[in-house]
Amino acid sequence: MITTPPPSDIDTTPKPLMAASGVVVERVATGTDHGLDVMSLTLVDADGSHADASLAEAIEQGTAWVAEAIQGDEGIVSIPLYGTHVVWSPRRAALIAAADRLPSLRAAVSEFGLLDGELRRIEQVIAAALPRLDGDAPLVYGLDDHSFVRRHELTERYREAISLRRRLAVLAPIATRPAPQPPTLAGQIGERLRERTRLTDRLDHAMEQADLVERVYAACGDRVGDYATSRRHTTLEWVIVLLLAAEVVLLCVDLLASRTP
Repeated sequence: MITTPPPSDIDTTPKPLMAASGVVVERVATGTDHGLDVMSLTLVDADGSHADASLAEAIEQGTAWVAEAIQGDEGIVSIPLYGTHVVWSPRRAALIAAADRLPSLRAAVSEFGLLDGELRRIEQVIAAALPRLDGDAPLVYGLDDHSFVRRHELTERYREAISLRRRLAVLAPIATRPAPQPPTLAGQIGERLRERTRLTDRLDHAMEQADLVERVYAACGDRVGDYATSRRHTTLEWVIVLLLAAEVVLLCVDLLASRTP
């Protein structure tokens, strides 16, 4: 079950680089190696041109900070909503809002960070498993003594596939649950984050890939079981043949002994 981490999992110590007034950086544990750094920028003015200028400056500052941590093909999602603004990436998120709205934004981003972090870990496991299918899939149609020695390796890969399906089964209802009614700021931010990051599409794709991995290794398991049974039957048949041969030899010895004067 994925839940929002308790306060002990959040490092609320402001980073030295973010010592400016009204700016706080926290570390949210998402289960990934890097976690999620969340920067909160408090808007002081509620209206007027000065407020607009402050919001634009805060968004620029938050976006630049989030962009510093981008790696690989990671992207930035920018969501304005009811005078608040969220700039999100898998490693950093900037929350810009009045002080009374920041807790709602922080809760929504923390919960989404847990969902996205778990899905990204699953995607990494699947990405490592898929290339192995090219070498393991032929074992579904035939197994020999050389392949049979890999049965423990194939068993471990099947166990990994079942673990993936279990994790996805836990994640799916949480990731696809409807937004709360009546609408809340946190609920709408979470919904927009799921939409903009294509979380549901990624989840469906991961479930299809995990199903493929499971089916291949389940079939490999069936072939390993069939081959082990066949080997036992062959061994038993040879034991019977040897026993019959020994019995024939003993009968021949008895016959020769009985004819000897």
